[in-house]
Amino acid sequence: MRYPLTVTTLGGRTAVVIGGGIVGERKVRSLLAGQVPVRLVSPSATDQIIAWAESGKIEWTRRRYRDGDLEDAALVFAATNVRNVNREIAEAAHTMELLVNVADAPAEGNFHSPAVTRRDDLIVSVSTHSGQPGIATAARDRIAALLEHEP
Repeated sequence: MRYPLTVTTLGGRTAVVIGGGIVGERKVRSLLAGQVPVRLVSPSATDQIIAWAESGKIEWTRRRYRDGDLEDAALVFAATNVRNVNREIAEAAHTMELLVNVADAPAEGNFHSPAVTRRDDLIVSVSTHSGQPGIATAARDRIAALLEHEP
């Protein structure tokens, strides 16, 4: 089953990203572009994530994932570089009936993020039925190029 949607509010809850590497940074960047509150859980992080935390744009819990980290979450992103930890996060999220994206094993999650381009009040998102992000990204880039030439 595939059903695209746009989340308009999280009802005071947050998006929890677990993993502060390049993949986690990409997830955080996309969430911030959508003005979604973000809590990152990771013992280390990229320079960009550190800058976001220091400027107050995100909350950063500087440690490894543990039980309880998904409290008050609306969306969960398992983006660590440890397969067993990502699986544990997915299982916890499913038990709590949360939406979870698993970076290294998309089938373990129940949603994936589309490729998005934003222009003024327009949001264009592209996804694939087969979960192939390269195809969606290429299509998004072509659409974005077309939009640049629109008045």
